[in-house]
Amino acid sequence: MLPTIKILMRWASSLVLLLLTACTSKSSTNDVSKELRSVKSWAATAHMVGDAWKRGAVPTAYAKQTLKKTQEELKKETDSLSKSSIDEEKRASILKSLFSLQTTLTQMSTSIEHKSYKALTQEIQQLSAQEQNMTKLAQTASGQS
Repeated sequence: MLPTIKILMRWASSLVLLLLTACTSKSSTNDVSKELRSVKSWAATAHMVGDAWKRGAVPTAYAKQTLKKTQEELKKETDSLSKSSIDEEKRASILKSLFSLQTTLTQMSTSIEHKSYKALTQEIQQLSAQEQNMTKLAQTASGQS
């Protein structure tokens, strides 16, 4: 009877370990997906403020302040995502996309500061493509296709 108990204990401890690993992985995937949706939301905010500034609907100071806040929040999300426990290849892809997004936001801020409507229009087009990419990355992270 004793060997049977040992086998059951090993089996139970293996099952617990497996469940903990699965829960941790799912939580990590959910966290990444949530953070990427947040990134997409901040990118959409930047897009809206850029469009509004081009139309003259918001003052320059407001547009610059909003883009600054967006960059700060994206920095936090980037820091968090860089520490995530997802696959190294996925993490590298996400971080590359976030770096590209940060670059676009910096360019937008410069364009607004210099009142360069033409450059801002191009950057908003880049931002649109980056928003779509964030949507795909979030879907991939959450296991959707």
